[in-house]
Amino acid sequence: MILRLKRVSKTPVKSEIYVRKLQIDDLNISLFRKDIRSLRLSITREGEVRLSVPYHFRDEDVESFVNAKRQWIQKHLERVNKQNALEPEDLSIVQYLGNSYKTQIFSHPVSPRVVMDSSERICIFLKPGSPVSNTTKVLDAWYRIELKKLIAPLIKEWEPVMGVQVQTFQLKQMKTRWGTCNVKDHRIWFNVELIKKSFPCIEYIVVHEMTHLLERGHGQKFKAYMDHFLPNWRDLRNELNGKMDQIEKL
Repeated sequence: MILRLKRVSKTPVKSEIYVRKLQIDDLNISLFRKDIRSLRLSITREGEVRLSVPYHFRDEDVESFVNAKRQWIQKHLERVNKQNALEPEDLSIVQYLGNSYKTQIFSHPVSPRVVMDSSERICIFLKPGSPVSNTTKVLDAWYRIELKKLIAPLIKEWEPVMGVQVQTFQLKQMKTRWGTCNVKDHRIWFNVELIKKSFPCIEYIVVHEMTHLLERGHGQKFKAYMDHFLPNWRDLRNELNGKMDQIEKL
């Protein structure tokens, strides 16, 4: 077994996060030493294995931990690779509301836009002379518009049911969360990637984040609220498993 640790970078002293590239046999891992008490193992959508450990955690302990979690790592790397295969880099196929759609790029003088035609093909229109790389930006803008159209009425529908009020919601890209709730300001952020998931899954995340306005944590009280509002929430959560970054908190 070969263990090689190479110092790549160090963030400013203020944050005190030490970053290294770690290789154990066939696994390449990004190792982060932080001021934390427990370990956190995750795999990003790009297939990067990330491990955060406390400062005092020895290199030999890192090696032992990775070997103990090797089966978990390999299983979720396979899931990530399978998911990435559904949406190739050339965007010839994209995900939308839980389904896969073929795309076609057109050159047109009007403003860039996305349209789904009668054959359920997603047509992406770019201005003449625009680089193909603009496809991602146009598609992302469309995703955001479509997701807002779905989330806004869902919030309005659930507010009187749950007895809470959302002051505002916004969208952004997130690596490890579907949403986050600022309880104090009654503001919710949703991951743009939600538009690629089924409508029931989107509704589940909306209800989940709104439930935090009643209960901050994820304890038994939170789960009781979820059981009351959305009895099948566990099934929907399981549907999302494997499609977001794979995370194991220890």
